[in-house]
Amino acid sequence: MNISLQLWSLKEEAAADFAHALELSAQAGYQGVEFAGYYGNSPEQLKELLAKYGLEPVSTHAGISRLREVLDEELTYAKKLGCRMIVCPWSDCASEAEIVEDARFLESCAQKAAKEGVLIGYHNHDQEFRRFGGKFAMDILLENMPSVRFEPDVFWIAYADVDPVQYIAPLAAAGRICAVHAKEIAKEGKENVYIGQGRIDFAGIAALCPPSQYPYIVEQEEFSGGHFDGIAKSYQGLKKILDRSVAA
Repeated sequence: MNISLQLWSLKEEAAADFAHALELSAQAGYQGVEFAGYYGNSPEQLKELLAKYGLEPVSTHAGISRLREVLDEELTYAKKLGCRMIVCPWSDCASEAEIVEDARFLESCAQKAAKEGVLIGYHNHDQEFRRFGGKFAMDILLENMPSVRFEPDVFWIAYADVDPVQYIAPLAAAGRICAVHAKEIAKEGKENVYIGQGRIDFAGIAALCPPSQYPYIVEQEEFSGGHFDGIAKSYQGLKKILDRSVAA
């Protein structure tokens, strides 16, 4: 089982002292991290830090504009770091034409990256659940980028008033999921709370995407206390749920 932390959760700490952000991730219990920028570090420097804290480089987020401009640079960096996934975290989804254009570009990235042994993924927010011609923007994206895997952010799916389990089920069955972004939404309202304190059916998601096969990546954007306390509580909450799913 691999539970990783999206380092955007510790963006202030990462900006001030990136090594300390990695140290906090390990101390909270995480086995890996997903990058949201490298903060000026070389792949060699990061490999040394990851080894020091016993962390795996599970994936990295890279915006679509960066992939358009420096895809080769991103691929080279990921390979040197030993990172197997590059995930695009955004499409504006302003029109169906734009959605198709972005998807076809990401498909071209995925075909190129596959030759380098790197997987291209896509991470959603809530705008992917706008409807165009009766279809979600997310469905149009996936239809036009068959080589790109989906990293569902279950918080944003629920935020858009869509059931994450129902939405993920056919995609998991079709082999389209690369990782699960584990982020909790309040039982009432739409705040980001700690995992286990909200209404996401993580046990149902684990039945579709077994934790032995899929990385689970925690992202915490809202905190009721300190950042370390928050990432630790979400780690503990998710681990408890996933441990039960494995034992069942």
